[in-house]
Amino acid sequence: MVLLFHTVPLLLLLLLSDSVSSQALTLNIRDNGKICSQWIKPGANGQFSVSYAQQPECISAVAFEQANGQARLCCKGMPLTTPPANFPKECGKQLYQPLRQRIIGGLIAHPNSWPWQVLVRGANNMCGGSLIDERHVLTAAHCIKNPVQVNDYKIIIGAHEINKPMYMEQELTVSKIWVHEQYAESTTANDVAVIRLTKPIQLSDKVNIICLPGAEAKSVNDTVWVSGWGRTAHNGDTSPILKQTYMQTMGTKCSTYGNDKFNQEKQICASQHGVGYTCQGDSGGPLMYEYEGRWYLNGVVSYGPTDCGVGTGLPSVFARVKYYLSWIRSKMASS
Repeated sequence: MVLLFHTVPLLLLLLLSDSVSSQALTLNIRDNGKICSQWIKPGANGQFSVSYAQQPECISAVAFEQANGQARLCCKGMPLTTPPANFPKECGKQLYQPLRQRIIGGLIAHPNSWPWQVLVRGANNMCGGSLIDERHVLTAAHCIKNPVQVNDYKIIIGAHEINKPMYMEQELTVSKIWVHEQYAESTTANDVAVIRLTKPIQLSDKVNIICLPGAEAKSVNDTVWVSGWGRTAHNGDTSPILKQTYMQTMGTKCSTYGNDKFNQEKQICASQHGVGYTCQGDSGGPLMYEYEGRWYLNGVVSYGPTDCGVGTGLPSVFARVKYYLSWIRSKMASS
């Protein structure tokens, strides 16, 4: 393989055979400290040229990387750090404040206003998750396929619009996954999993961790919030942009699913009154409760009505994080 630099500014030619197709690339994907373009494949005859605009966050020269018959452009990225005075380096706090309007059906979130929200990409599925420290993500057990293959999963932090990656995003690999040993697929009991990243993330004004409880919504009709990229309608498409909505806790109303499925000690029932509003794709994401200016992870999106509550108005069920704290912390502390 020969890499040639043209005299035309910002144009590179990668020769693999004997005819050329041209593509314009954007370096906007954060990947383990680098900023990269999307992966591209050579043309039918095995070669291509690419053009790209300068990326101001690059602190090294741009170069090609190759893997599995594909190539991409990458540079070393500027560290994702902000002076401590400019953002709160405390769990459950954010520099970019979330919208507080209580709109039925939710609304598009402000970018980075839920800085602990992550996207969990599997080989054939997509879920949400929450950063609970610099190296661990809490998500739903049903988001992890059995048998567990860590190489099938990528964690995207700093994401907002999943079809238009932002320069501050990081795509991170996974070193270990723990699915709760008593997770039951038939009842969705114990629907929690901990993911360990291959290396710690850098906290910044755009990426932070959420507090583990601690404070918890305990009374019926306490206000809680959820966020995610899930479907916006029953049988609809997933949302390309992070959305959020408020809910109220519903006590034992989820007993309508059956006592063999809902256990208030282990789960939280929540909804907007008469509206379900978590849906496929939201799974694993956070149920958040604000207390004294700090956000606490109260629940993990687990399951709800098959119509997402649109027709039935049935509430959603969340794994209760406080019940699983000992289990979660044991995995975080393990080798």
